[in-house]
Amino acid sequence: MNKKLNAFHLKIIAVTAMAVNHAGIIFSWSHSTNTIGFFAISEFVGRFTFPIMAYLLVEGFHYTKNVRKYCMRLILFWLVSIYPFYLLHNPTYAFSITDMPNNIFFTLLMGLLMLIVYSRTSNKVMRVLTVLLFSILTILSDWSIIGVLIIWSFYINHNQIGKKRTMIGTFMLFETISLVGLFMNNAAPSWIAEAFSQFGFLAVLFLLVQYNGERGYSPKWVKWGFYWFYPIHLVVLELVRYFFL
Repeated sequence: MNKKLNAFHLKIIAVTAMAVNHAGIIFSWSHSTNTIGFFAISEFVGRFTFPIMAYLLVEGFHYTKNVRKYCMRLILFWLVSIYPFYLLHNPTYAFSITDMPNNIFFTLLMGLLMLIVYSRTSNKVMRVLTVLLFSILTILSDWSIIGVLIIWSFYINHNQIGKKRTMIGTFMLFETISLVGLFMNNAAPSWIAEAFSQFGFLAVLFLLVQYNGERGYSPKWVKWGFYWFYPIHLVVLELVRYFFL
């Protein structure tokens, strides 16, 4: 099969899906029936983002020349993004310590640290404890526990996309069942949208199987631009909500 997508293409898809997802949050803040359709579509598209980022994180871990610098970049943008992410998702609540690990960079950072520890031990018990520990540390973060588990699944099945497909399908099924249970107790339209969005979680695999292993267009400004896009687009969306919505 002729694989057509490189890392640059996947990053473009990821940040575009992220922007659509977050736009859906501010334009459908009330989750009213008038905006639920847009909210559902934005949530579906938004499910593309983290699996792509997790996949590229594992690729980066395998091929980076300096994992310490990789960690420092994630720490920097986790800290820079804390307050913008809080404003987007919790503008009616006072900022608290529990908002510190709120954004996707914290989840990616914990995933990277998990890979570092996991790869340096062959003891099965220690490996299980490592995955559990870093999963628990992300319980309050974007993508919560499942984020680290996705990163782990990509790592242990590196270069075996069929197994990745099975693992992601399992996670999608778990989330869907959880949301159906919540919907049964709260028949709000937003839960229907959330359940629908899980299929985007599986659909992203059709993009990942097209990855050809190449970096693609990657000058330094593009590399850093993808990092800066996250906090900047959060600030822009919050300004749009503040002045126009």
